[in-house]
Amino acid sequence: MHRILTRQLKKLKLSDALPPDLDDWRRILSQVDASYEAYDRDSYILERSLTISSDEMQALYKRQKSSYEARLHAILNALPDLLFLLDEDGRYIEVTSGNEQRLYEDKDQLLGKTLHDVLPEEDADFFHDIISQALETNELLVVNYDMDVKSGKCTFEGRVMPANYIVDGKRTVVFLAIDVTDRKQSEIRERLISTVFENSKEGMVILDKDMKVVSVNEAFCKMAELEMETARGNIPEFISSLMSTDTGSEIQHSLEKADYWMGEITGRKRDGASYPLWLTVNAVKDYTGQLTNYVAMLTDVSDLKRSQEELEYVATHDSLTGLPNRVLFHDRLQQAVARTLRTGRVGALFFLDLDRFKNVNDNLGHHVGDDLLKQVSERLLGVCRSSDTLARLGGDEFTLVVEGLEEMSELALIAEKLLQAFLDGFSLGTYKLEISVSIGISVFPKDSSNVNELIKHADTAMYSAKESGRNTYRFYTQELTTNAFEYFAMEIALQKALERNEFFLVYQPQYNIVSNEMTGVEALLRWRHPDMGILSPGVFIHIAEYSGKIEAIGEWVIRQVCEQCRQWDEKGLPVFTASLNLSRKQLLLPGLSDYVGDLLDELGLSGDRLEFEITESAILDQKDIAYDNLKALQKMGIRMAIDDFGTGYSSLVNLKQFPLSRLKIDKSFIRDVSRDANDEAIIRATIALGKSFNLSITAEGVEKEEQRDFLLKEGCNEVQGFLYSDPVMPDSIVDLLLNSKSVSN
Repeated sequence: MHRILTRQLKKLKLSDALPPDLDDWRRILSQVDASYEAYDRDSYILERSLTISSDEMQALYKRQKSSYEARLHAILNALPDLLFLLDEDGRYIEVTSGNEQRLYEDKDQLLGKTLHDVLPEEDADFFHDIISQALETNELLVVNYDMDVKSGKCTFEGRVMPANYIVDGKRTVVFLAIDVTDRKQSEIRERLISTVFENSKEGMVILDKDMKVVSVNEAFCKMAELEMETARGNIPEFISSLMSTDTGSEIQHSLEKADYWMGEITGRKRDGASYPLWLTVNAVKDYTGQLTNYVAMLTDVSDLKRSQEELEYVATHDSLTGLPNRVLFHDRLQQAVARTLRTGRVGALFFLDLDRFKNVNDNLGHHVGDDLLKQVSERLLGVCRSSDTLARLGGDEFTLVVEGLEEMSELALIAEKLLQAFLDGFSLGTYKLEISVSIGISVFPKDSSNVNELIKHADTAMYSAKESGRNTYRFYTQELTTNAFEYFAMEIALQKALERNEFFLVYQPQYNIVSNEMTGVEALLRWRHPDMGILSPGVFIHIAEYSGKIEAIGEWVIRQVCEQCRQWDEKGLPVFTASLNLSRKQLLLPGLSDYVGDLLDELGLSGDRLEFEITESAILDQKDIAYDNLKALQKMGIRMAIDDFGTGYSSLVNLKQFPLSRLKIDKSFIRDVSRDANDEAIIRATIALGKSFNLSITAEGVEKEEQRDFLLKEGCNEVQGFLYSDPVMPDSIVDLLLNSKSVSN
């Protein structure tokens, strides 16, 4: 009996209680059983048929699938982009790329790993969120991102879409990563170009090959004073006006030959006003070399040209006075010389230097000095012709270039006018200054046609004017050049004199005029010149002052005198005073007293062994500094004497405020005392005035007995000169001392 029928009879519980009509029941059961058996046979046949059909279909499918996959892989591998199949957990199922340099890691290293296994956590979280969102919305998502890959940093456009493909029970997505690095850079460049074009302050025009406007920016419209829509399709006015000129021909030729042109053109506004424009035109060609467009850029250079003019002015003019400076002066002088050579007329260079200007800066301050220079420049301009060039070279130095003169005599008249410009003095706030000028003149082409030589000659002549007493002018001569050369040679030799130990001191004794007792000595500087022999200070001291060597020489003299005094003391000689000359520059040195004090301490010498001789002008040049130094030296016991009294511009009355102890009468008054009543009167007055201030009086240059007798009669205290002794070497002082009755302070 069939298994299904048996199971049903058991379920109905009829197997044990058969109905009365057993045969009919069995017949029915038999039929049912046969039906079940027939069904089983038919089902087997159907199932077998289906199995055979399925196998054949699967074989065909496999063949077709293999071919399709091969074609698909070939297509995908040919693509430059990245294709990922990832499941919902971010696991790499499939990776396809035609350029593996765009991958983060090798393909084999990615398969089976998750995003978090491969990428930095922040990047992995980002992509995982994208995958989750795509699966949730069942829509295509597009994202842009940057990533460091094997080939470097790239920009990608990511397209994420659900795949409707289940792997190990996990939903999947297809992730297409398109490298858009080049496109992005191109877009950036285009945006930049567009931004530059639209916002540039320069006017920009894009033209077609026929010079008609394709596009313009706002700056061009503002510059050209027209509407943007009006400009399009037309030939710009500046182009049309240029084409008919030589400049237009030049532009066209340059564009044909070199594809660009640049240069300055003139723009015009609607009111007719012109202004400078800088034009740059470039030809644009396609890949075949065919002309397609022109690009023109215009810049209004009005401000630039004004700035250039201002810079040129600053570079060629003095900032304080507004006069031409050294640069412009050289150019003007060169041009003047050239014109004079052509015309045969006379030209000249005046070199002006203010007298004692340094005193103004030192005593009143540089701001007063600057105001003075401004007023001086205005005064000088007032006496100059419009064709002349007045320049300030620097400091208190001015130059004047004149030309077109017929006679040399005209130059003297000009010089006199320049001197007269200073006669009225200068008002500077609360100050009223009397200042003069020294002028040197070189004539061209007579003296030279070389600019540098003319300047040098005029400078040399100016120094000659200074040496002649200032407030005057001098013309250049060849003799001045010779003197200047000698001066220069002397200056060079002077620079090495200290190093070579060429200086030495001699000492001239000083005597009491009544007792003939030796009271002291005056130290006198000498220079043993290698070529010129023994030189006195009158030959070289002014050079030392101008060259700045006087300070070092002065310190050397002070030290030598102090050391010599100590040597005399060590020999047991009676104590006497040693006097020495102190230059103006030494007296005005802030550290003078410190230097002398340290030297006295070093040598163990008392200050009363020294006496400094100073001139009237040295004291009165800068009273405050001079006074402070003199007081500091006096506190050390050092005495002060006025040397060459009567030859300066002051009187003893003006000197009474200074700590002076001695007055020395200059030898120029002593020389003719027996023959010149004026000299006698001056000497009498000087002795009387000095005694009224309790000053000792010493007369210099006493060579004759009648001179001594006159001085003795008038009450002079001390004398020195050839009548008593020549200046001698230090060792000779010992012999002179022995011949003297005694020595006293």
